[in-house]
Amino acid sequence: MDHSKYPIVFVLLLCAGSIGAQTQKGDCHDVVYLKGGSVLRGTILEYIADSNLVMSSWSGARLQVPSSTVKRIVQQCKGDKKANVPFSQRPYSFKETGWYHATRFTVLAGESGTGVGFQHSTGFKLNRYAGIGLGVGVENFGPYDGVTATYPIFVELRGYLLPKKITPFYALGAGIGLAKKYSDNSTWEGGSERWKGGWMAQGQIGYRIGNNAFVHLGIRLQHKTRYWINDWWGIRGTDKILHKRLEIGIGLLL
Repeated sequence: MDHSKYPIVFVLLLCAGSIGAQTQKGDCHDVVYLKGGSVLRGTILEYIADSNLVMSSWSGARLQVPSSTVKRIVQQCKGDKKANVPFSQRPYSFKETGWYHATRFTVLAGESGTGVGFQHSTGFKLNRYAGIGLGVGVENFGPYDGVTATYPIFVELRGYLLPKKITPFYALGAGIGLAKKYSDNSTWEGGSERWKGGWMAQGQIGYRIGNNAFVHLGIRLQHKTRYWINDWWGIRGTDKILHKRLEIGIGLLL
């Protein structure tokens, strides 16, 4: 038996193991969940329980955080099947800073009628408590009463109170509501009417559920002006209208 081949085989096995280890390492990354709610992804370089955790991010930046702020560490690999973790056991992973997009559908209820509305806002979260953005929408405070549609344009302030998967939130908005000039009832027998928009304001409180859904209650105020003419009687007038409605809505947050 030729024993001279054994060193060659041994070297080949070492090389194969090294290549396999490099491939496995390249397909995996470390996920560090911090107690404040932040999530770090990359490769852990050093972790001392009573000192610091040092890791390299995907962009190559070297990060260092106190070990006392680490809540959980998980290694994720390419091809791993995502575990079906119950919602109550999922870690808090809401992105507290950066751009956001919030879309919601609302029912506008009041003594003078019930309407519907749709709004979308986009902005930047400065931190968990405050983010500022711009919003637009379309609403009708009396779709069955000939009331003209309104198109709000507003500035929004939005924030979340707790670093939890389900947390109270608030949203405040102010701006103008552009009104459709003529409603479906704008030309009636013996007269006509014309609409003009005005200022708007709204306040909402509710709960964010997970990272992407929310429900809310709120108050919606919208000022409008209606100009009307009665040809039969030869009279005309102006009505100042302030819609005051309770909002009940659901939304999607991205």
